[in-house]
Amino acid sequence: MRRILVFVLFASLLTVVSGIGAAEEQIVLRVSWWGSQGRHDRTLAVIDLFEAKYPHIKIEPEFAGWDNYWERIAAQAAGRNLPDVFQQDMQYLSLYGNRGMLLDLGPYVESGAIDTTYISESELAGGMLNGKLLAINLGSNAMVGIYDPELFAQAGIEPPGPEWTWEDYIELGRIVVDKLGIHWATQFPGNFFHAFHHVLRQNGYPFYAPDGTGLGWKDDKLLEEFFRLELQLYKEGLFASPALRDEVSSVEQDLLVTRQAATAWAWSNQIVAMSLAANRPLGLITLPKAKDQVKEGLYIKPSMFFSVAESSPHKDAAVLFIDFFTNDVEANKILMAERGVPISSKVREALQPYLTDVQIQMFEYLDLVSQHSSPIDPPEPAGHPEVNRLLDDLQSMVLHEVIAPAEAARTFRQEATRILRSK
Repeated sequence: MRRILVFVLFASLLTVVSGIGAAEEQIVLRVSWWGSQGRHDRTLAVIDLFEAKYPHIKIEPEFAGWDNYWERIAAQAAGRNLPDVFQQDMQYLSLYGNRGMLLDLGPYVESGAIDTTYISESELAGGMLNGKLLAINLGSNAMVGIYDPELFAQAGIEPPGPEWTWEDYIELGRIVVDKLGIHWATQFPGNFFHAFHHVLRQNGYPFYAPDGTGLGWKDDKLLEEFFRLELQLYKEGLFASPALRDEVSSVEQDLLVTRQAATAWAWSNQIVAMSLAANRPLGLITLPKAKDQVKEGLYIKPSMFFSVAESSPHKDAAVLFIDFFTNDVEANKILMAERGVPISSKVREALQPYLTDVQIQMFEYLDLVSQHSSPIDPPEPAGHPEVNRLLDDLQSMVLHEVIAPAEAARTFRQEATRILRSK
């Protein structure tokens, strides 16, 4: 009887040990993102923290700059080899989501695997597509003007308030060129797409039609005049030449950082990396308003997302990583809102005592923008990356005077419509 009892106990012990081993089966999780060196360092530190808490999960990091990142993701998607977790942007959400490549995270929210106790529905809305939650917002941000207070003082100009106009924008730029002999900015706020999108919104138009098969405005004069204005401002020296723009491939090379321009126009979360690169105090201003605008052009958007690949063999572990990234206070003390203002109110509250002056600037700017913005437009359609490249190509041709602004505007409508209808 004693032998039988010992055998049963030994067998039970083996079962328990075997169960522990199974629970801690080693998992390798690929996590991919774009960004500056500062973002890489912070993310790698959070990965170390995650691996210490979950030793059965090993993270393989993959990171790059913006352009190289999306080229890599496209190649991986074509080869059915997407990372388990990868950083996602609003303009690519439809492209990958409509192809069934992104995991629906809704069930994980419902089960509590992704804890949304301190996250509002509005913070999650940006990652919704066709009724599915395909991405988790990593931080909120908005378009912003970043300026050098010292250069402004030397030019004898005051930082503009949120009611300034495009006319003010041009006037201040001309003063900077005249007084300092440097550029006002590299180019229009953000890039040509974001700047023109801002103007369209001020005129009451979306960039794309609601069904995504065409453009959202009908008067080509709007785009023609914007092409013409950029050409004029480049010739006046307010904007950098195309050749000089092409030399800027990182935050560290931005013309504001190198004191070749008085302003930079980016997303509000980039103030952290830009201040670090510039190693001097920088200020924040809103984008200009239109004199007779129909609505505010500014909007608050998800700075970026994390998505899980539908093809991932480790979906639960991938979701665990996203929940940790979003809700763990210690992890966010490392990240310190570098990707934007955290979506968890609990995390935001916990970070308050640790915020640097730059991070306080970012938080306060989002508060200001909330008073001078309108709701964000729906995610761009799947053809957007190709449409954006078309717009960039035509912009370059206009600046090199290979094509006239009117012809560029007509060509854009024709080719953009063809692209969108083919998707």
